[in-house]
Amino acid sequence: MNMLVYMRQAQNNDLVAIVAIIEAARFYLRQQGINQWQLGYPNQETILNDLNQKNGYVLIAEDQVAGYAAIVPGEEPNYTKIESGHWLNKATDYVSIHRFALSPLYRGQKLTQRFMTAILTYFFEQQVIDFRIDTHPENMAMQAVIRDNGFTRQGIIRINEGGDSSIRWAYQVLLT
Repeated sequence: MNMLVYMRQAQNNDLVAIVAIIEAARFYLRQQGINQWQLGYPNQETILNDLNQKNGYVLIAEDQVAGYAAIVPGEEPNYTKIESGHWLNKATDYVSIHRFALSPLYRGQKLTQRFMTAILTYFFEQQVIDFRIDTHPENMAMQAVIRDNGFTRQGIIRINEGGDSSIRWAYQVLLT
């Protein structure tokens, strides 16, 4: 299927579409029995903050917002302490990829791969070589996207999302 697909910085008028994508992802995770994003995070306020900080990016497919990710530069407080492993370096000038989600309308079309490739390429062009991301240990779909894009699991980090859901697998890739 021929489809124009590209990434751009998210704009305020993308908010409704982004929140719908996040809500669909939350529902999908709940259906899979995964206790990720089930306590109200991320929410509209989170996304608005991303947009205000210029950290939100959307994947556009067929002139529609098809995906969302927050790309946050600088040290991620949740990544400071890593267990059962270590980061590949001690750098703090990395970018963290958060809130990565794809609209269910585009599932199964390999757009998550294209989105991740667009993110890595765009930021590499801005001299970013260190990328970090985390996901729930049971989120197999996201783990596949992460691994298929060259990230390797470095250990475990903990986030404040309550209960057992606080453990996340941490991944990193260094581009050269």
